[in-house]
Amino acid sequence: MRIAIADSISATTARMEKLRGALEDKKARKLEYAALISQHSDGKVYPSLEAFQEKLNQNTEHIEAIEEATLWYNKVLDLRIECGQGVKFIFTNVDANNPDKEYSFTVRHEDDVYTLIDCDPQLHDAKELLIELNKSDGLFKFVRTMRLKFLEAEAHGLTSQDQDATTIPMPAPISFISTDISDETSPQKEEPQPDEYKRNSMKLARGKRDRSSVLSPVSASSNHRSPRFKQNGRLNVQSAKRKGEACHGP
Repeated sequence: MRIAIADSISATTARMEKLRGALEDKKARKLEYAALISQHSDGKVYPSLEAFQEKLNQNTEHIEAIEEATLWYNKVLDLRIECGQGVKFIFTNVDANNPDKEYSFTVRHEDDVYTLIDCDPQLHDAKELLIELNKSDGLFKFVRTMRLKFLEAEAHGLTSQDQDATTIPMPAPISFISTDISDETSPQKEEPQPDEYKRNSMKLARGKRDRSSVLSPVSASSNHRSPRFKQNGRLNVQSAKRKGEACHGP
């Protein structure tokens, strides 16, 4: 009986010691957890997590600012933004004659460096503006400046076209004008003359040359003063004209 009671007391004592050890372990863990909680409340735990949270908050504010600026730019500058290999900025309402015509450029930001991938139409000052962008990191200013450059390029292009149009000489159809004037001033257009009429005219001219060569200066002057000679010559000319008109027809 005493032996059984002693064994029961020994087992109970051993169990109590085991429970006491477990309790001490629980207390130690509790103190450890309390210390961790205290350190976390003081900001000494997980510094990388806190830095990440702070950076996330900054990025969120930056994104909100970008969205607000994007809305403003879309409203004021007629700007549309598309994402792909880079960020594409598309402007409209640049050409007064064609407000829907698009002017665009694409920028990629990688390793803290801006790269101009595409520009349509090409701008002569784009390279200098990109260098300034990488120095100042002022993307919004770069966007505004690019739109102004598109406006200047469009205005310069229209001015050049107007100047070219005014300086191009227009050849005047001189030959056509002179032909028309001669046709209008002449009462009748010349028509091809029959061969017989040409022969009669040639004979008449030949006869005049022969008579003029035979006559002396004195006789020529006397014939010039003779009314009879004038009358004969006038009759010969009228006869030749009548023959020519008869051959020529109405």
